[in-house]
Amino acid sequence: MNKGFQEGEHEFLFPNRDKYSGHFCAHVSGLAWRQGHGVYETHDLQFYEGNWKDDKLNENENVRIMFKNNDTFEGKIKKYKYNGPGTYTFRRGGRLCCEFLNNKPSGNVIFIDYKGHLWHGKAGPEHTLLYREHIFSQELDRERGKGRPIIKETTIPSEEEKEGETSEVETPDLKELERQVFAKSTKTKSVIDFEDSDWFRDYQKNKEMKQTVFEKISTLGVSSLTDDEKAWYKKYYTSAKIREDWKKPKKINHDLLRQHFDEESKNTCAPSCIFYASNFGEG
Repeated sequence: MNKGFQEGEHEFLFPNRDKYSGHFCAHVSGLAWRQGHGVYETHDLQFYEGNWKDDKLNENENVRIMFKNNDTFEGKIKKYKYNGPGTYTFRRGGRLCCEFLNNKPSGNVIFIDYKGHLWHGKAGPEHTLLYREHIFSQELDRERGKGRPIIKETTIPSEEEKEGETSEVETPDLKELERQVFAKSTKTKSVIDFEDSDWFRDYQKNKEMKQTVFEKISTLGVSSLTDDEKAWYKKYYTSAKIREDWKKPKKINHDLLRQHFDEESKNTCAPSCIFYASNFGEG
């Protein structure tokens, strides 16, 4: 240290009630300035922590700024604006990580909300639209989801192997091969008599009932049906109506989509993951 200069660590209180705690440098003339690591606290409870050089925060090193609403910023600044890589942490726990340019996010942006969910997006000139990471992606390992090859690995035979195989393989009879390919297939006779089963007997009974009921309705009307036939026809009509309803196109409720894309909703319910920068330390 040159003669007439002094270095040390002290707490200074300014006339406007701002406070500085940390390293300083002073001259015998009475001039003192911030030099080294220190914390500057403003009267409205904003904190600027970092390494100071010539009474200014060193722009070549990371600084930490905490605002009175408990939001914090850690990263690079230039002329008291966010410039360079940094992390803005909200008081509720969300963190915004990106490159900053003149107090605004730029380029690719990563946001981690207070529940630990990851969001990503690209910064625009006025706002940043973030998309949430797929909720199941963290449960997938490296092997899960890979497709299996449908082509088996094969080895190319040598010329000697080709000659040996050629001598052993007999030339097929093309006419016999054609007869086998286009021949009608024959089924092996089953040892089970399906016509003697309860299912087949119910099927035959239902088929006969359907034929009888529809003949009576077409000629004599519904009043000609017996009680059993009326009960059967009621069940048949109900099941036929259900099948018909299934074929009808389902009506889609667009209320949620309209609410999501409605301009009034956008203006009154802005997403919390959009970061709006503000100036600080001007003047």
